[in-house]
Amino acid sequence: MNLFLVSQIFAILACILMVAIGYIKRKRNVLIAQNAQFILFSISYACIGGISAVVGNMISLIRNIICLKWNLNTPLKVFFILLQGTITYISLYNVWFKWLPMNAGTHGIMDWLPFLAATLITLTLSSKSDLIIKLGCIGSILCFGTYDFILSNWTVFAFDCFSLMTSLIGVYRIIKDKNNPLPF
Repeated sequence: MNLFLVSQIFAILACILMVAIGYIKRKRNVLIAQNAQFILFSISYACIGGISAVVGNMISLIRNIICLKWNLNTPLKVFFILLQGTITYISLYNVWFKWLPMNAGTHGIMDWLPFLAATLITLTLSSKSDLIIKLGCIGSILCFGTYDFILSNWTVFAFDCFSLMTSLIGVYRIIKDKNNPLPF
């Protein structure tokens, strides 16, 4: 079975989760669903050479696991952002992952989009407001949508668009929820 087909199978499973996450309002449930999504997407991106996405997803998985147990304070945010930036830099400049197929890490500045996506979520994750967290997710979706477009990962790109729509619906639901005060 060719790696692209394997990638697409895992991507579709991850995409189904990604779109469903858009409807979820509560932080804990979003984090749990994202953890499964990160694993599936990491397998998918590894098969097509999306190294910076694999790095971003794995560090985000660790971040989410820690965030489920403890508060994500400023030192932890800085730690995760620096860790991901360092590993992304090392992996993109061909120190690791030489076994990967295709043209891993050769997309220039666009290879930093998964890092930016994870940074947006990391910065907003400690908010008490579900709206702020959801807006961080939307920024992340826009980064990954651009990254998938660059990789010509059309299946995932289509689901990025669907996920953006469901996340906007999630924002609407949060705003309409009388029990959830707006942060502004």
